Amino acid sequence: MAHSPNRPFFSAVLTNQTIDPNQNGQPKPFILFRPFVTLWHWLVPPTQAHRDRQSKTARWAARIGVATFCLTLMGFGIYYAKPIQDTYQDWKADKMVAESRRMAEDGQIVNAVFKAQEAYKLAPDNIGAIRLNTEYLTAMKRPEALFFLDRLEANGATELKDKQTRVKALMNLNRGKEAASLLEEVLSLSPTDPLSMKLAEEVWSSSQKNSILLKTLKNYAEKHPEDAAHSLRVAKIQTDSANPSEQADGMRRAWAVAEREDAIGLEAIEFLDSFEILPPDEANRLIEKLRSHPKATGWHQVAALKRKLQMNPAQQVQLVQEAIEMAKGKKREDLVPMVRWLVEQKEFLQVLALVNEEDAKEYQPLLENYLTALTMLQRFEALERLVKDPKVESILNQSVSAFYRAHLAFVTRKPTEEVRSALTAAKNAADIERRGELCMKIAEYAEARGYADIAESAYKSAALNTRTDRQGYQGLIRASEANGNTEGLLEAATEAARRWPDDPVFVERFLYINLLTGRQLELTLDETQKLLQQRPDDHLRRLLVALSHWRLGDVKSATALLQNLDVNILSPGQRAILAGIARGSDARNAADAARSVVQTIGPQDRMLPEERAFLAKALR
Repeated sequence: MAHSPNRPFFSAVLTNQTIDPNQNGQPKPFILFRPFVTLWHWLVPPTQAHRDRQSKTARWAARIGVATFCLTLMGFGIYYAKPIQDTYQDWKADKMVAESRRMAEDGQIVNAVFKAQEAYKLAPDNIGAIRLNTEYLTAMKRPEALFFLDRLEANGATELKDKQTRVKALMNLNRGKEAASLLEEVLSLSPTDPLSMKLAEEVWSSSQKNSILLKTLKNYAEKHPEDAAHSLRVAKIQTDSANPSEQADGMRRAWAVAEREDAIGLEAIEFLDSFEILPPDEANRLIEKLRSHPKATGWHQVAALKRKLQMNPAQQVQLVQEAIEMAKGKKREDLVPMVRWLVEQKEFLQVLALVNEEDAKEYQPLLENYLTALTMLQRFEALERLVKDPKVESILNQSVSAFYRAHLAFVTRKPTEEVRSALTAAKNAADIERRGELCMKIAEYAEARGYADIAESAYKSAALNTRTDRQGYQGLIRASEANGNTEGLLEAATEAARRWPDDPVFVERFLYINLLTGRQLELTLDETQKLLQQRPDDHLRRLLVALSHWRLGDVKSATALLQNLDVNILSPGQRAILAGIARGSDARNAADAARSVVQTIGPQDRMLPEERAFLAKALR
């Protein structure tokens, strides 16, 4: 830069530089956040010079401003802490719900249920978690499902599918009337929804009374002829009706579905085959369908053979040979139905000729029939060799293997204690594996062979399994009576009557044991009288009412009900009660009447201690 030689260089530089950009007359450079920077510098001076120029008032204002800001920030934090936490927990719960559904789809049911419960514990008001728990608990037939459904309703989140779930939950708890009432509301909201239709079928099937629901189902079937599955379900309901015209219409509907060549058509054929008696023309038509349907299996071929044998028993030998010819060259999966039928026909030698031992050792369904044939032919050495074969043990579950060992011990006439030990081991193994069906099989096996205590224990295990609970309670009540176990009978009958209040057998046993033990006498009298009004000619119910009056001290009313009572339909224990009441009456022939009843009771007949007390009273 040129300059005068008479002026110093630094003087020229200092003169031309802009020392203070904020001096008067000079524009300030544009800074977008200048006001905020100014405010910040006012609150927190950036340099010592700024701090020195700050007044005392400004300093106090800055302090108050900072304190106010901090307090405000803390207040907002406290106020919004719970909503923020809830939002975070909802987010976490939603992730858990999604993960639980993925687990369920992958077959990890137990883990899925635990994950759903964890999601609910984390966020109790999360709608997704509540709804998922209702689905799982309803599928598990747990009463807690209603609690979660009530939670949905309290949150105002109830949808159509939730009402459908509530119908299922009520059905699971045997509250059919409430389920039917709610279902009518559901049908009014969604008259064409397939799930609602299916629920209607289940509800109507359980009550067998609601003609309104049946009418709805039939109307839907007429408007949707393409829904063959629904038509078949309606047909099943109609054939269960007490109305002959409904039964005929149901059969017509089932035959129409059976004309289809798909899986639904085959299901209709199987349904028609469930009728033991059919007119000859329909039976022949059914045989043809069973044999010619494109999706028919070996089981359907066997069903056709059974139907032909039923129509003409004289053809048994011919049909057995036909089954053997059909079985030749079949794969082992297709061979099982034929072999099973041959076992049912007691053609045990044919089974051994048809099934190779090595094939039986590799496939459990064949093995079970093969072992049955060996048992019936009393080839116990071969049976023992097979049961103890390591190859056989490898394909059998531990519980099944233990059951066969118990069976082997029995048929080979091992000591009683050894048989008991083997049956107990089989029952314990079935408990560990939670196999309700096998528990039922062990219980029935033990009961038939005189091991009533083991049978009672196995029936109790079966009653705890949702698949076999009803059959389990039936057997448990029977076994408890056989064992003279009043306490066990009371517990089983009470629970069975609570679960299935519409089952007259369970209700009768519950009232009977109440009377024997002297529980709830006045209430029991009312209930027994209601039962007798429904069936006035029922001799057991007459005895129940008589026992109710006798327990309450009304001997005259009790004696009147015992007139012309048929003792042949009563159990030995019930006969003892009849004899005891008769002996305590004021009738002239009381002793003779009691003695005549006692003579029908055998010395080895089993009965409960309370029943035996009545017998002792009759013998005085």
